[in-house]
Amino acid sequence: MDLTPALDAELTGSRPRVDREAQALVGSRCSVCNTPSWPARAVCNRCGSAALRTEVFAGSGVLITHTTAHVPLAGLAAPYMLGQVQLDANGPLVFGLIEGLPPDADVPRSVRTVVSAEGAVPPYRFHDR
Repeated sequence: MDLTPALDAELTGSRPRVDREAQALVGSRCSVCNTPSWPARAVCNRCGSAALRTEVFAGSGVLITHTTAHVPLAGLAAPYMLGQVQLDANGPLVFGLIEGLPPDADVPRSVRTVVSAEGAVPPYRFHDR
């Protein structure tokens, strides 16, 4: 397997992670095995190929599981909800802030991606559809 193309990949911190206009996450998809990744990778985590393409993922998905965090973070008062979302259209499984749901929300449930303003932390979150 030739990983030489991975050496020419854009550095991780320089790769786009969100598309504000589309209100969606930007990652990569392997051209060999079709595995999606967020954030984008230089090498596929499934097959090791460096043949990856940039992809804007669906702006919606399914909340698979969630939990309530009781420890505040910078800019994030406790309590807040975190969860795993399987993005639609064969997108990746992503972990993120969940807003607008009660702590006892049933899963699975449909959610949509909301991209934050430039420089905001976190840069994205998920809301009930």
